[in-house]
Amino acid sequence: MATQLDQVTQSLRETVLSGVYEPGEALREVAVADGLMVSRTLARLAMGALEQEGLLTRMPNRGFRVRLFTVDEVADAIEVRGELEALAARQAAERGLPAPQERQMRKILAEASALSDQGLTDVAARTRWIDLNAAFHDGILEAASNKALFPAIRNICRVPLAGPRAIVFNSAQPEKGLLQVRAAEEDHHQILDAIINRQGTRAASLIREHAYRSGRNKRVNFEALQNARLSPSLPGIALVRRVGDT
Repeated sequence: MATQLDQVTQSLRETVLSGVYEPGEALREVAVADGLMVSRTLARLAMGALEQEGLLTRMPNRGFRVRLFTVDEVADAIEVRGELEALAARQAAERGLPAPQERQMRKILAEASALSDQGLTDVAARTRWIDLNAAFHDGILEAASNKALFPAIRNICRVPLAGPRAIVFNSAQPEKGLLQVRAAEEDHHQILDAIINRQGTRAASLIREHAYRSGRNKRVNFEALQNARLSPSLPGIALVRRVGDT
């Protein structure tokens, strides 16, 4: 069960990621405590927890500041996630994918492909595709049966836009965005094929390349990211800037 500190930390985390505070803005203990209607002790401990996560930076004798992230930092975090997922894919392949998990993974890919075939023209379809993308990545972790991977992945995904749900559909260039989606789907099919055929090295290599392309797409689509800055479906996007904009 979540403790009171856990709840306060989560509330502050959501507030920071939503963009209520600008990158570089100072957070004062009294103001945070008043805003969350908690004691100053809980506010201080929650800010300390977010410092450990990398969302805040400490100022000597002056509290904390909201951290600014660059697109390059996001891409680097995605690459690290790719290395962790590569380990998961290799271990899943070595263990062998049980039939029920294989059926579930195939079902995920089939539904995602059906959505992209229809163009992903509405918000509901895009939201569902994002859910399926995350489910595929989660499925690889589950298939690895390596409990140490879950907290490691969770930690790296605290970097804004580094997780598999952080997908921006470029409304200015929908055809280009759809090509990127279909390329990701093809990656998923190849990764699953390698896992099913117990080709651990191939599966790991494929998912590393998949992560690299995801990071590259974040850089290429940065203008669309900026336009989506207030999107509630992309927590943390308000904290990300291009290097020249910092």
